[in-house]
Amino acid sequence: MFELNLFAANLFVIKKWLGQLLMPLSFSLSLLLLALLLLWFTRFQKTGKLLATLSLLVVALMGMRPISYELARPLEQTFPPFEISQHPDITAIVVLGNGHVSDPAVPERAWQNNIALARTLEGVRLAMAYPQAELIFSGYVSGDPLSNAEVNARMAMSLGIPRSRMTLFENNKDTHDEAVSISRYLKGKRVALVSSATHLPRAMALYQGQGLNAVPAPTDYTAKQSQVAQPLYSYLPKGRYLMYSEAAIHEWIGVWWARLRGQVND
Repeated sequence: MFELNLFAANLFVIKKWLGQLLMPLSFSLSLLLLALLLLWFTRFQKTGKLLATLSLLVVALMGMRPISYELARPLEQTFPPFEISQHPDITAIVVLGNGHVSDPAVPERAWQNNIALARTLEGVRLAMAYPQAELIFSGYVSGDPLSNAEVNARMAMSLGIPRSRMTLFENNKDTHDEAVSISRYLKGKRVALVSSATHLPRAMALYQGQGLNAVPAPTDYTAKQSQVAQPLYSYLPKGRYLMYSEAAIHEWIGVWWARLRGQVND
């Protein structure tokens, strides 16, 4: 059993490392490092120049609004917005975690990152609409004394949701493990599943694969189509769009990984 747990832990770390290295910025920097090594220490000058050029192109393209839009939009438009009037039978609300930093030098209400905040606010909105529903927060401890579930729950409390309505899942390290634990806990209940619109297609597939009767409640949209023409300078690469592209690519990789492992159906 110890060996099995150790293998699972190592596999999780390897998966995280590979996932990060495949993100546009890390991938581009790896290409650039390899290019510099070739240019400075070998005779493969053409290859080095090619890799350096490719590195620049990847960062520039992934940081442009049209590219990030095309990567995220198909994911974000998979499900319609959650309409309370169409789902009167919700008995539980699951809010998936993301990230935070519990820095004592800043107010507790500012600990969440923007993604966790958006998900928590949507969960609170639904909790107010369904006063009898249980509110579930997920999110494990990673690089911080507190779990993300705990920090999100504290924000919900500050917005008027009693702690007695909440249940926290703090020990699952990824969406699949959360889906197994939470689906088992909420078996037979009608559930609103709250997550970022980009993340929700994979999350829904995993939770429904565990038999959960879930309704998608997307939030935290990034691929938003403006209704008026945008100035040309808005198409220049920006860090914000690089972040959106990374989030979308992370989800596409997650979908393929889940299919490879048989966790979701094609």
